[in-house]
Amino acid sequence: MKTTLVIDRIEDGWAVVEYNKKGKTFSMPAALLPEGAEEGDVIDLSISVKGDETLRRRVRLQRILEDNMDD
Repeated sequence: MKTTLVIDRIEDGWAVVEYNKKGKTFSMPAALLPEGAEEGDVIDLSISVKGDETLRRRVRLQRILEDNMDD
């Protein structure tokens, strides 16, 4: 999924970004913004699921759970 955001403001290490034309906003750590991004900039946000990494984590956590159940 990819969406376009507008940086509304940055304060106390948080960026408030607008995510639709109706002015809805959410906050995110400012450290996640592209270098040099500032208030008023239009940015793209892309989110995807890393299937292979997710599967590895699930397998690892299942092993930990099974190991602890044996005790």
